[in-house]
Amino acid sequence: MSLATSQTLSKDTATDVDTNTVVYALRAADIGRSEFSVAGLTLPSEKKLTVSHEVGKSLEQRHLVRLDRTEVDAYGVPATISTYVVIVRPSNTAITAAICIEEVNRLVDFLIEGGSNANVTAILNNEV
Repeated sequence: MSLATSQTLSKDTATDVDTNTVVYALRAADIGRSEFSVAGLTLPSEKKLTVSHEVGKSLEQRHLVRLDRTEVDAYGVPATISTYVVIVRPSNTAITAAICIEEVNRLVDFLIEGGSNANVTAILNNEV
């Protein structure tokens, strides 16, 4: 199964994902990697979604989902934020896809903390 040729993502919390959407269209695809971007942005501004897969040295599967956003400040200087998740699944059959999904859901739950994004805010404030 492959990803759709466009991905519609919301900037809202998981409790309100039906508004403020942005469409990322497929820009390039190769074996193990797809890149999507938002059309109509003036360079150097850019919004990009990357999905890639590779096999590590110990035969573990590494799955990357990454968002990159470049904005330009008042002086014309670009700056990029990158947000990504890497799922490393060992070749051992004890770790099933269902277990991987549970862990991703736990991570998302931790980050959004009931839709308030409290833990993301804490992380950005260097809290531990």
